[in-house]
Amino acid sequence: MTDSGPEHVTRDAVGPASPWRKALQSRGLRLLFLVIVLGIAFAVWFHGSGGAGALQDKLGHAAPLALVGVIGIVSTTPLPSELIAIPMTGVYGFWFGALIIWVAWWLASFLQYYVARRTARDFNFERARSRLPRWLRRFPVSHPAFLICARWFPWGPHLVNTAAGVFGVALVRHGWCAALSIVPQALVFSAVGNAIVRLW
Repeated sequence: MTDSGPEHVTRDAVGPASPWRKALQSRGLRLLFLVIVLGIAFAVWFHGSGGAGALQDKLGHAAPLALVGVIGIVSTTPLPSELIAIPMTGVYGFWFGALIIWVAWWLASFLQYYVARRTARDFNFERARSRLPRWLRRFPVSHPAFLICARWFPWGPHLVNTAAGVFGVALVRHGWCAALSIVPQALVFSAVGNAIVRLW
């Protein structure tokens, strides 16, 4: 004999959760929101503290590690981390400034990858993917050409890191492609920062 009382109503009986409720329950989206809030807070703190020069005076040898964290977290948000990275290179010089940028953006690529992958699991992306047009399902997200070259376009890092996480690109492939792709970007932005310093 089964109890048909209201406390035994199944989830199927009340219907599927609304999209808004699923979004609020998603650990991936909550993590994304937390990262964005932290990134904005870091950007405000960085500029309020006086920039890379003041940070170096306060923290000494620990300042580059702090800058890796600041640039990395900010780069996962819609805010342009270049506004922090470029002036920073004027303090640390071309090569060390480029190294700080490279490490920060490379670590950020793993963070965005993880958040995207976790969020895709929350929303059963595989089912949604099966409904996409065939040409989009066959898009070579895992191809090194996409993982490396697409990062060089505006908003490219966000696109590549998110697509790699959502489509389940192997972590090792994502990592080495990101590491290789970021090298010229780090060198270019470090060169810009040092050129600005020389002009001033």
